[in-house]
Amino acid sequence: MDSRLHSLAKFYVALDQKLQPLTRNCGPCGECCRRAAGLQVYPLELQYISRFVQKPRAMHKFINFINNKRVKIWGETAGQCPFQLGDYCSIYAVRPYFCRIYGPYNLRGKNLLPGCVYDGHSITYFDRKELPLYDQFLDLVQKPNHLYHRRC
Repeated sequence: MDSRLHSLAKFYVALDQKLQPLTRNCGPCGECCRRAAGLQVYPLELQYISRFVQKPRAMHKFINFINNKRVKIWGETAGQCPFQLGDYCSIYAVRPYFCRIYGPYNLRGKNLLPGCVYDGHSITYFDRKELPLYDQFLDLVQKPNHLYHRRC
């Protein structure tokens, strides 16, 4: 595995440990993934996910989703994450940074969905610099990666 991808995997372990005290048992509702308006994902995270998924068509749908294009899944639903299978995330182990912090951290206290178990239990943030390990995350994902080429 590329050293940067290995570093990202180690970072996610550290982030998950940092979030552990805030974690609530949200159960399998999946509403946050169905109703997401957009998602910021860095190229290194896309590369990490693509190694896990290994399906170019699925990655193409995901890239369209994160670029705020409507994505039709099985001809029934539009706009949800293509990795959402029923109520579960099919890439949960490799999900991006912003998927990991959603719930425990709440942008300006207004972006949680009605009925979310984190409502009233999340940490409100006003600037991304307030997010856990955010500076380390940026240092990792913003380094130039000459080996990465989007192939979707």
